[in-house]
Amino acid sequence: MFKRIVVPLDGSRLSAQSLPHAVALARQFNSEVMLVRVLSRTNDSFLKPGGSGGRVVADIVGAQAHAREIENSAHAKRYLMNWARGLRDQGINVSCNVLEGMPVPSIMEFARENNASLIVMMSHGRGRSKPAELGSVTDAIVRGGTIPVLVVHAKTVNQPQPNATE
Repeated sequence: MFKRIVVPLDGSRLSAQSLPHAVALARQFNSEVMLVRVLSRTNDSFLKPGGSGGRVVADIVGAQAHAREIENSAHAKRYLMNWARGLRDQGINVSCNVLEGMPVPSIMEFARENNASLIVMMSHGRGRSKPAELGSVTDAIVRGGTIPVLVVHAKTVNQPQPNATE
């Protein structure tokens, strides 16, 4: 039933609370778990060369921003690989995917392109009386997507931890 399960992780402990639910489904349906982390690109369009040295400053700042993007991408890959290692140790087929762009369209496009059967995400869980408070990314994916979404409500007990240091 669920061949591919997309699990977006934003680096927070809260987002990782969705993993046990994805793992349970993956075991039941022999599914692949596709871990996803979305990084937004640095917007350096505000740098407009003007006056003497403007282009040099823009080039330096642009190079620094590019170096930060490479570093952030490497960190995101390590983060996902740490979670993947723990899931593989549990016998789960898992892949790691670092995407670049805005979270909602990136996750939805990735899920569509990879024929995902399900997306498993966390809610913010800010109160029992406010079911509409899912979080902007979760809410947008639930409302705007065509792929089923399992929304896991935030818990306050035993947050999962990867096997290695993030």
